[in-house]
Amino acid sequence: MISPGEWERVRSGLRLGQRMVGRVAKVPTPGATGIFVELGLDVGGFVDVLLLPVDVGRWPSVGTVAEFELWWAGLRPQIRLKPVDPRHLREDFATWAAEARPHWPEDVPVDEAWVDAAATALRAAGEVDRTLAAAGWHPGRQVPVRRWRELLEASGHLRMHAAAARFLAEFGGLEVGHGGPGVNVARTAFHLDPELAVGEEERFADWSERLGRDLFPIGELDHGRFFLAVDATGEICLVETWVESYGPFRQGLEKLVLGIKGRRLDRT
Repeated sequence: MISPGEWERVRSGLRLGQRMVGRVAKVPTPGATGIFVELGLDVGGFVDVLLLPVDVGRWPSVGTVAEFELWWAGLRPQIRLKPVDPRHLREDFATWAAEARPHWPEDVPVDEAWVDAAATALRAAGEVDRTLAAAGWHPGRQVPVRRWRELLEASGHLRMHAAAARFLAEFGGLEVGHGGPGVNVARTAFHLDPELAVGEEERFADWSERLGRDLFPIGELDHGRFFLAVDATGEICLVETWVESYGPFRQGLEKLVLGIKGRRLDRT
């Protein structure tokens, strides 16, 4: 049995739509379950009955060697497959797939698609807005930013750019104290208060110069373990002895709320 860590490593190298050759190893209940496929890997493949023809006579039999496309790979160590040969697909596959997985990405890393799918479900459920609203946010929220501007500009190392002023006017002062499992990293408390970075102005100035980004502090993550900043384009970043990007305003907040790992930009 493959370990969770090894499965994570294997999955990180897979892409949606990736083609694989396999041998049908088992058809436990024709017409009801699906087929198991040997792929020559430490983890097996499976074609769900939903993708297969209603006519079980068209199902590939045990021992058949065929080409498959990678359909999905989640937390469970199993590679979900789609037959390439149209004879082995449900008769209305194109129509069914358009309804079941509209706008589904192709040729992207499985881990990326998995994160996107999980985030989409949570976003649709309103989790991001509920979390921010519980912290005091509401549409049209505006708070003064003058004090933060004066505190952080006093050292002479930083200047509050327009993107930082816009972000802080809407989200400054919010504190989200949640924890627990996230989409692909733990959800961690964050506090959007630039005053928490007073005394660290040189750190932000150094990273700004090194990355060619004008980073202005907006608060802290994990009770002061990391700092948060926003650059002049509105991209939210984690700042420590390395820098990670969470993406622009709304996307960045979504990743912080839902527990989605940022993209590493650089390290010392």
